[in-house]
Amino acid sequence: MARPIWPKVPSSFVSSMLAGHSALGLLFAALIYIVCLSGTLLVLDHEIDRWENPNAPIFESVEAVETPLLVRALGAGIEKAGAAGTRDYVSVTTPADGHPNLSVRYADFQAGLDETFMLNDRGEIVGERREGFGHFMEHLHFYLHLPQTIGLFVVGLIGVALLSSVWSGVFSHPRIFRDAFRFRRGGTRRLEEADLHNRLSVWGLPFHIIVPLTGAILGLSTLILGVLAMAAFDGDLSRAGQVVGGPRVAPNEDAAPIPDVAPMIDSLLAEYPDAKLARLGIREFGTAGQSVQIDLAKARDLTITDRYIFDGDGTYLGSRGFSDGSLGNQVIGALGPLHFGWFSEGWVAGFLKAAYLILGLALTFITSSGVAIWIARRRDKGKPVPGWERAWIAAVWGQPLSYSIIAGAALLFASPPLLAIWLAVTALSFAPVFLAPSAQAGSKWLRGAIAISLVLVVTIHLITRTPYADAMAWVINGLIILTAIIIGGTIWSPLRRSRPAIPAAE
Repeated sequence: MARPIWPKVPSSFVSSMLAGHSALGLLFAALIYIVCLSGTLLVLDHEIDRWENPNAPIFESVEAVETPLLVRALGAGIEKAGAAGTRDYVSVTTPADGHPNLSVRYADFQAGLDETFMLNDRGEIVGERREGFGHFMEHLHFYLHLPQTIGLFVVGLIGVALLSSVWSGVFSHPRIFRDAFRFRRGGTRRLEEADLHNRLSVWGLPFHIIVPLTGAILGLSTLILGVLAMAAFDGDLSRAGQVVGGPRVAPNEDAAPIPDVAPMIDSLLAEYPDAKLARLGIREFGTAGQSVQIDLAKARDLTITDRYIFDGDGTYLGSRGFSDGSLGNQVIGALGPLHFGWFSEGWVAGFLKAAYLILGLALTFITSSGVAIWIARRRDKGKPVPGWERAWIAAVWGQPLSYSIIAGAALLFASPPLLAIWLAVTALSFAPVFLAPSAQAGSKWLRGAIAISLVLVVTIHLITRTPYADAMAWVINGLIILTAIIIGGTIWSPLRRSRPAIPAAE
């Protein structure tokens, strides 16, 4: 008999790893599920933004946005911000940022003001840019709609829990790689789900490590920055922040003229002829403490964009160093693109985005099925937890139901209370599951509601947004209808099999 190549793992170690894997999964299951599902949708963030604004003026290429047009666009934003009573921040986003539009945004981070407008090819504002659904999903994934610093920290901890769960899952299954392509069909539903849970976990293992690792680092960035400040800058957070945020201009409220940004843009594009201007921003404009930020997109860089900073006199101060700085700065710059799959260009970028979408859905399923397997195992051992089973079904299907209702509300109304809608639908999703004659019946009710609501979202979009200037709207609507068909189709699929179980270890 041939000697196995895999070292024998002590059963006590496997048992402790399995116990830890189950404990982590159960303790953070709902939060991990929400972060995974919302993050998967945000892979299509740029496409969702285009879907919400299908009538925005289209720019065929970023080359059509020349420096004089950028200057006029920035001026239009400064005028809007001045009218709103703020000079905190104005930025212009070009088609190099992932969508074919030109937009300008002003924000007052202290007062909570934040407005974005669409522009035409003359640099004129033609209307407000709608971003209700996409904006809600960003805040759900980044902060769980908690206060920003607290929310980011909590999401970072969820990333740590997910990463720990991935590793404990690997160590608790010594045969996980040997059985990577083994799938036992025809047994009990629990065994089939366990096999699918384990196989998807192995096939996407690099992705399942990269995403929570980068997410944990991004989420815990405030804590990491504090440690860096204590270790290298005698506790000076401002100096530590400049290491990753680039140089800053000292605050000075004295009045000063708005700088001419055209020479700054032209000098950078001359130095980096292969780069494209993705974003132009100005902070504290009209004061002696103002600064100009120019983000250049470099498709060959994993960082996507690097930021170049000038003071109000037009003096170049330096960059973030994401594309050509120290190794540490380049790694920091790559975290966001690696986390969401937003890098490269052309068909490669589309392939990567599709891969991230599929792998994100797989990770969401793994999270969901992990709890379902634990519930089924309890039932098979004669220790059922029917309350937990119904609650988990409500938690799983209540999220996509709430997202579809939020998307519809954001299409119909200018400023709907999206957070209140999310909380209400999430809470109300528990009612039909607990009132249904069985947990599976409650699951069917929720899936039926999701399919219907998705069709209604597309109907609302067609009624309120056609004719479309951006064909991406048809693509997203097609994906929504396909999702409705798949979810609706599961209502009529056999939920259980009557075949005899195949006794095997999981």
